[in-house]
Amino acid sequence: MARERRNYKTEYQRRIARGAAKGLTRAQARGHPRGVEVSPHGGVQARHYDRRLEEGFKLLRTGKSLTEASKTIRVAPERLRSYLRQQGVAEKRRGKWVPGRDDRTRVMLLYSGGRAEVVTVNRAVSSDIGRYMGVVSRFLSTNDPSSLYMFDDRGIVDATGRYHPFETDPNTLYRLAHAGTETFEQVYRIVV
Repeated sequence: MARERRNYKTEYQRRIARGAAKGLTRAQARGHPRGVEVSPHGGVQARHYDRRLEEGFKLLRTGKSLTEASKTIRVAPERLRSYLRQQGVAEKRRGKWVPGRDDRTRVMLLYSGGRAEVVTVNRAVSSDIGRYMGVVSRFLSTNDPSSLYMFDDRGIVDATGRYHPFETDPNTLYRLAHAGTETFEQVYRIVV
């Protein structure tokens, strides 16, 4: 029994016509909505966080071109370009992709007040936490508390306006590091 050959051109025209009848754009009717267009299956296209594509964004910020960055992280340039556009962190100027402002909030681990806390902060504050946690990591591997003292009487304010002082007591830091809580790398993520 021979199968009937499909006519892809007619099927495509039917799909576009059905989408137009529903008030969808051509891209939506095809099933590939652009940017934040509504998907034909309902809902807005998700803005997801991807650690590998974030590495590409970091490379772009260091001065590499989009093509070089995508080759380094081994993804197609179209995928990286789409991610950057979706996240709103880069734009095309004079034919070249350049990084823009990164106003996304981050969720990070912080040792404060004798506890390991997960806080939501903006990019500027996340740099301070990163420096602090780097010094804590160095202290835990070298047992030299001298670098911790520069964080005495300092802290950060999270996205809700709550103040979190940096924990600088060596014994408390040992206890928190070996308590079996999640690591900094496991907690850190960008909220989109």
